[in-house]
Amino acid sequence: MKSNWLKLNTLGAAVALIAACGGSGQDDGTTTQFEQTLSGLVIDGYLARSTVYLDTNNDGRRNAWEPFAFTDNEGYYSYNPNTDTDYCAATATAEQAQYCLRTNVRHSDVVVRVDGGYDVQTGEPFVGQLSRRVSDPSDDTIISPITSLLSDVRDTDDQSTVLNSLGLESTDLDVNYLNADGAGGIDAGILNAAIKVHKVVAVLSDRVTDTYTEIGSEVGTPNGATSAVYRELASQLTNNGLNFDETIADTTALATVLDDTENAMREIYQTRDLVLPTDMGTPDVPTGFSRVIQVSNNIVNVVNQVIDPSNIGVNLNEVVGQTRAIESVVIKALEETNTDTSIENAAAFFTNSGNAALIDSLVQSLSENTADLTALARNDFAGTDFDSEEEITSAVQLPEGTTPFTQIGGMQIRVSDLDLGNAPSDVQDAEVEWYFSGEADALSGAFTACVKFIDDANVTTGRLGDGNTRGELVDGFWSLLGATEESRESYSLLITLTFLGATYQAIMKPAGTETINQTSYQRVRIDTDGELNVWHSADGLVEVESVPTTNAECIQRLPSRVGL
Repeated sequence: MKSNWLKLNTLGAAVALIAACGGSGQDDGTTTQFEQTLSGLVIDGYLARSTVYLDTNNDGRRNAWEPFAFTDNEGYYSYNPNTDTDYCAATATAEQAQYCLRTNVRHSDVVVRVDGGYDVQTGEPFVGQLSRRVSDPSDDTIISPITSLLSDVRDTDDQSTVLNSLGLESTDLDVNYLNADGAGGIDAGILNAAIKVHKVVAVLSDRVTDTYTEIGSEVGTPNGATSAVYRELASQLTNNGLNFDETIADTTALATVLDDTENAMREIYQTRDLVLPTDMGTPDVPTGFSRVIQVSNNIVNVVNQVIDPSNIGVNLNEVVGQTRAIESVVIKALEETNTDTSIENAAAFFTNSGNAALIDSLVQSLSENTADLTALARNDFAGTDFDSEEEITSAVQLPEGTTPFTQIGGMQIRVSDLDLGNAPSDVQDAEVEWYFSGEADALSGAFTACVKFIDDANVTTGRLGDGNTRGELVDGFWSLLGATEESRESYSLLITLTFLGATYQAIMKPAGTETINQTSYQRVRIDTDGELNVWHSADGLVEVESVPTTNAECIQRLPSRVGL
């Protein structure tokens, strides 16, 4: 599957900008302008490059008229207190301005939503959606899984009931649980609650949208079922008298959440005259829900075992290893098509008290920059590589030969999809060459890129096909995820690509080396828009000699490999 953002010619026109809104003066024809900046922090782990927007009609997706911004490398938008950077200042650079969220319309009660982006702690794409209902947009706002659970709970007593089901209070909504004391202290209780709430919601939502595939892809539908799952889960917690863990373990309670969510999806289908799939199940006959209920219960058990809510001494480095360990099980759940027994193996591994030393070793290994979460997610948790601490450490490391993206300023790299399709009528040819600006030791900068994307083309007729390009010049910004002045090493490169006024986010990761037909390649993993591709680079990073300035130059630098 090819990354959608590479199909530059098929992208719509520039994202519509919100027009200034004001009222006319009495007699003099003057216009009174209104402008408001919204600022805050998005946290599951900290979410970088997420889209944060005002969902003014509360439909679960960003519409063209709704103002939006992206989160920075630490999860902040509009203002970062750690660096004292005002992204909305008149002096903000173009790179900084992409993090500024402004509105020209007065709002006193509005839902702020968050989609996409990348979890700084795990280095993986964020799956699902977060939200918070904001009564005073001028206040700094923390958006988290806990605030998402309350977005549709309007009654204060009901809010307290939901929070009590998690062992939390209303004041916890405004706590940065990864820096609760301002000095790096972790609130393990809130962290435990937030992680298990969103991971369960993400898996439940994924199973529903696996059936209702038009949700998120059909214009006018919500981005997914996440907001509906949050709403129905909160409703269940409000009324059933059970705490969160008991609700997830109760087949009838969780089947009711899924059934109510499914009914909401079916209503959307019927409203839009879409073909309804077969009903998944009901609380009385939960057959279609039984597997995801079992998986969700496993995830709660794993989270409770890995993140001790009473641990007052945990530090951020440990949290990185813990959340990566949990994420490996979540990835298994999200990718499961048939019953994957390795999910049960993983749950058994983490909940076995006799594995304490092995779990500690695994968490420690996963906390390191060289940890490979992809390898762990594919591990069956039952092989000989989980018999000892040494074997576990080896099993979760990046492949030999993998080098970080540190010192990327002033370098260039060409990455290619080695699959050229089937000649003559179904050929493909996709390559990108990136040119990164900035000093060698820079943590961020701008880039120019040449993009070639040919798919489903015909060599015999010379038909290139719609949405294809032999060479397109694009630009954007790059930054090293998780890198700091004190610790510059990073194996995750955030990419913000702009074309025709629309902006797209991606993350690149080195993935070791591979020899194909006696040629050695650097493997590069690229995640964007929920799609994962592994491409190859013959030369790896080399110094930039010159940067192209036209599409014609791009076509010359990326010659066709398929005769088109």
